[in-house]
Amino acid sequence: MTIRVQNRQRTVAIHTAAVKRRVRGIMTYLGCSDRELSVVFGSDCLLQELNRTYRHQDRATNVLAFPQHPTYEGEPVTAMLGDVIVSLHTAAREAYELQQSLEERVVYLLLHGILHLLGYDHERSATQRRHMEALERRVLAYLYDE
Repeated sequence: MTIRVQNRQRTVAIHTAAVKRRVRGIMTYLGCSDRELSVVFGSDCLLQELNRTYRHQDRATNVLAFPQHPTYEGEPVTAMLGDVIVSLHTAAREAYELQQSLEERVVYLLLHGILHLLGYDHERSATQRRHMEALERRVLAYLYDE
């Protein structure tokens, strides 16, 4: 399992090793031990730019996920699961509001993004949303009950 972390902002400090350890647990729980993941920590500006470009929503968001799929029929599937980009600025505000540590909030956002990479989509239907939320709760219980 390879997890690459890139921090493209410098104003919000984060304990990357602790987050990476939890992401390894997420990947293991979800059966993705043989996959690769790219994690980018960015600013609200970066997330707004990506959200505007790829989702046509001109606003910052807390997390975006970009799956790595074959680009044409018959192309082999790569080990790369995809990219998850988190705005540390938004995550810090949300952590404060939820009375969580920044690392806890970021782990949740990374889990949410990884589930999107695996095809889960809470925006399709209420049933899909409930299913995704239940899986998030199970994974978080696994991570923090270790």
